[in-house]
Amino acid sequence: MARTTSPLAPLLEADLPGTRRRLTLLAAFAFAKAVGLILVADALAVGIGQVASGDRLDATRLAVWGLLGAGLRAGAIGATKLLAQRAGLGAKEELRSRLLRHRMTSRPATGHDDVGTVSALATRGLDGLDAYFTTYVPALMTAAVVPAVVGLRILAADWVSALIVALTVPLVPLFMVLIGLHTQERIAAAAAGVARLSSHLLELAQGLPALIGLRRAGAKRRALGEVSERYRATTMETLRTAFLSSLALELIATISVAVVAVFVGVRLVHGDMELTAGLVALILAPECFLPLREVGAAFHASEDGVEALRRTRERVDEAGRVRPVTPVAGVARVGAPAGGVELRGLAVEYDGEAVVGPVSLALRPGDVEVFDGPSGSGKTSLLAAVAGTLPDAALRGRYVVDAERTLWIPQHPTTTESTVADELGLYAGRPLARREGDAVLEAVGLHGTGDADPATLSPGELRRLAIARAVARVRHGAPVDVVLADEPTGHLDAENAERVRDVVVQLIAGRAALVATHDRRLAARLRGQRAPAESPGTTDAPHSDAIPGARDATPEASARGAAWRAVLGGLPRRRVALALAVGTVSALFAAALTGVSGWLIVSASHQPPMLHLMVAIVGVRFFGIGRSVARYTEQLLVHDALLTWASTTRQRVWDGLVASPRWWGRITRGGGSLEYLVTRLDEVRDGLPRVLFPPVTGLLAAAGVCTAIGAWAPDALWVALAATVLGWVVLPAVVVRIDAAARADVIEHRAWLARRVPVLLRAADQLRANGAAATALRAFTRHDGAASARLVATGRAESVAAAAAAGIASVGAVAALLASAGHGGETAAMSALLLLALAEPMATTATAAQNARSLDEGVRRLAAVLPSEDADLAEPATGTSPIDGLRAVDVDAGWEDGAERVLSGVSAGVVRGSWAVVSGPSGSGKSTLLAVLLGELAPGAGRIEVLRSGAWREAYDADHSRIAWCPQEAHLFDSSVRANLGLGRGDQGDPVTDQELLAALEHVGLGPWFEGKPDGLDTRIGSGGHALSGGQRQRLAVARALVARADVVLLDEPTAHLGEDEASSLIADLRAALADRAVVLVTHDERLGAAGDVRVRLGAVGAPA
Repeated sequence: MARTTSPLAPLLEADLPGTRRRLTLLAAFAFAKAVGLILVADALAVGIGQVASGDRLDATRLAVWGLLGAGLRAGAIGATKLLAQRAGLGAKEELRSRLLRHRMTSRPATGHDDVGTVSALATRGLDGLDAYFTTYVPALMTAAVVPAVVGLRILAADWVSALIVALTVPLVPLFMVLIGLHTQERIAAAAAGVARLSSHLLELAQGLPALIGLRRAGAKRRALGEVSERYRATTMETLRTAFLSSLALELIATISVAVVAVFVGVRLVHGDMELTAGLVALILAPECFLPLREVGAAFHASEDGVEALRRTRERVDEAGRVRPVTPVAGVARVGAPAGGVELRGLAVEYDGEAVVGPVSLALRPGDVEVFDGPSGSGKTSLLAAVAGTLPDAALRGRYVVDAERTLWIPQHPTTTESTVADELGLYAGRPLARREGDAVLEAVGLHGTGDADPATLSPGELRRLAIARAVARVRHGAPVDVVLADEPTGHLDAENAERVRDVVVQLIAGRAALVATHDRRLAARLRGQRAPAESPGTTDAPHSDAIPGARDATPEASARGAAWRAVLGGLPRRRVALALAVGTVSALFAAALTGVSGWLIVSASHQPPMLHLMVAIVGVRFFGIGRSVARYTEQLLVHDALLTWASTTRQRVWDGLVASPRWWGRITRGGGSLEYLVTRLDEVRDGLPRVLFPPVTGLLAAAGVCTAIGAWAPDALWVALAATVLGWVVLPAVVVRIDAAARADVIEHRAWLARRVPVLLRAADQLRANGAAATALRAFTRHDGAASARLVATGRAESVAAAAAAGIASVGAVAALLASAGHGGETAAMSALLLLALAEPMATTATAAQNARSLDEGVRRLAAVLPSEDADLAEPATGTSPIDGLRAVDVDAGWEDGAERVLSGVSAGVVRGSWAVVSGPSGSGKSTLLAVLLGELAPGAGRIEVLRSGAWREAYDADHSRIAWCPQEAHLFDSSVRANLGLGRGDQGDPVTDQELLAALEHVGLGPWFEGKPDGLDTRIGSGGHALSGGQRQRLAVARALVARADVVLLDEPTAHLGEDEASSLIADLRAALADRAVVLVTHDERLGAAGDVRVRLGAVGAPA
């Protein structure tokens, strides 16, 4: 939809604090800039006129007026830059806060599917406001003020020139509107493309272990490449139109100024006007068009920002239409009871199908209701409905509960903080003292983990952390009347399960409670019955052997030169070199246009024959049109090259993440996928043209100016050289010193946002249901605000760069005029105007120096994730002959070179038709052993062997294609049952049949569930399978591994979310389904040992126990 309102309407409608005051200040600065331009133009016109007529040059008047105008112009430019940058930072901070506040305090309309989309909007989307505030809004205010003020001065000097300007200036906004109407839908399509890319990346990254286990990471890499290529093509189509519109505006302005120059020249030849008046008109006429051209260019650069404003308003308005934490359609929620909960015919539906209820019950303080039905019976859905967090569901009936005094212990805890202690403080509503935090952790057997990163905890430890959060809230936070607990003892060994039972009983004492559990002992205790005997349980030690999260890549991670070569290796060098050459031509043509125009006007004042001026007239047209065409060509070449590079590099980053297991934990938790695949990559992509191109093209243009002045006005050469040194050596150094670490802070802050925003959004339901959302939002807003305050230094550096560049160029023009006065008016005019034209390349070079440090930081961080040159990125070959067994022989293994071995001297094996059960405490190396068996982690010593044709031999890469891995917490993709099950066979020339899919569902016990689905195999399960229960998700993930037709199947905690009876039933089903395959089962649950033909118990140091 095209814009039909005021250009400032999106800003005013956003209702940001201080908007009108800032607009008034920008208008005042624009007026000061116009006055400065007039003073400089008058000083140069009078001085050149005096030199051309042979009169004595009034050096004092020239210096005073010129320096005063230069100072006023520079100050206004610098103040505008600084004010605009601060406004942009404040606007992004406010809008991001609104977006997260509404998303985290309101029931989601579409479940978790929009996490990637909202994350992209709150991070890279709102970054589009940088161009809107720093370029477009100032350009609008300048366009509203400068042409009018400057036009009045032209009118005072020459009414004919003023008339020409008045007739041609309206053509610029006319073409802007027409082109804007043409590009609006394409801009929206590009923004939607970014959102799709971010959502796709987040989905892929979360499922990375599952993709690796099914040998599909390569296929999804191709899908990633296709998405990136579509984004590149859509963006280039939009940019092509946008740059073409800029070309049209440039040509209109160039032709208009040329008309002014021709009229001035002809009238000077005929003696109908004075040289001074003509010079004033010639110098100021481009300034009438420049602000409008800047608006046109900024309009397209700002459309991403306007689109972000629109999308943010839509999200906020949509959230505002949904009452925070209230039932959705068909549900009545009446006044909260005194400390209890009441359900009146409450039912939960998915896609019109009832999955729970109707349920009616009334609980008062001290009453407990236990739900211990089989997996898939709707226990979690019912608790989520009462907690007010259930997405994608229609609720029917009535329920009564005080949400602010309700405590929810979820089945799948999601953490947001960097340490366990901080996580406890978040749910307590305040930071806990060390003693308080240790006491809470001691209660659940997590003593000593306060400084640990929750991402490194095992599933059992995470479950106990969820209990600890609840304890922290009850002991140190807001009052709690109702407790909702979903599988509180899942993943726990006998000792820790009993400890958690005691804590849960204490938590619900005197409170109304709804508890879903498969734990028969807990259910019996809550019902006041005698608990059954404890069977051997899982082993849940206090330290995890989860795949370690990768450390942040620091600047010391790789040498600077090697990092740059690695990152820029895929840059299309020919296109880049051509773009540099064309950019240099554009800069030279711009300077030549100014210089030749000045020579033409002064020469015309001597009233020569018109033939004498024709070469200069043709030169003006040539340089004017050539500059515009060269600029258009340069922009296309640069952006096409960089978008192509970004698409290729994004796939290389994916390869690096896939090839290194140490990254898996980082990208599947905490938003690491967006950080590296989008944020850091795009920072480098956007930084390259800002850093590499301006210094080269600008310095070559300055060299050309110095050469021309040295040839025609040698007395002014020292001025040109001094201006070049100041503009290309001193000014960049000063700007870099002012900027200090602020530019690196920009990248780091954006990377922090890329990590933090998805984390908060994924945890929004749990935070909101436990009253912690407001605390998390306050902490986020404080950090965001503090970062914005630090980033103001970047605005100061940019304002100094723009102001100093304008000042150096203006003062240089005055000095050149004084120095070259003895060479005649033509030479003096050319020298002064050539130096005046260097203001823009000076400013962009200084800004490039400012951006260089952050670009270097970004390149080196990105290089740390790229695969090494000798990394084997090929997918294991398919079609090899079957293998009949797999074994480890004296294997030592660790996650990093030189680090302590996690596994030491492990020897174990399994053959077709048998099961090996691997157990042991957390930290003993179970996940490490799986990575080695899968072929993703090379053993430090020993070897992996396969059994083929009755003989054991060392395993090769091709052999690993016969192995499938079903990882713990295996991710299910936002697609259909058919697509998820068939994932392991998609590209192997072995299409899966519906009969095989149905058989796999039956084998894992999902047959009854599937029979009730009207869409059959095309039933969609949502992102992460959120439309399924925890047990159903795990069963479907196991079924997916069955469909892969692997000879060896690695099962990592397949019974994690099932009760004791259901776990035994699933294992029995799997024994039958996998009777002709070799199976390695990794588990904490000692009760599953009986399922194994081979037992492998790993000790605390990673050796067989």
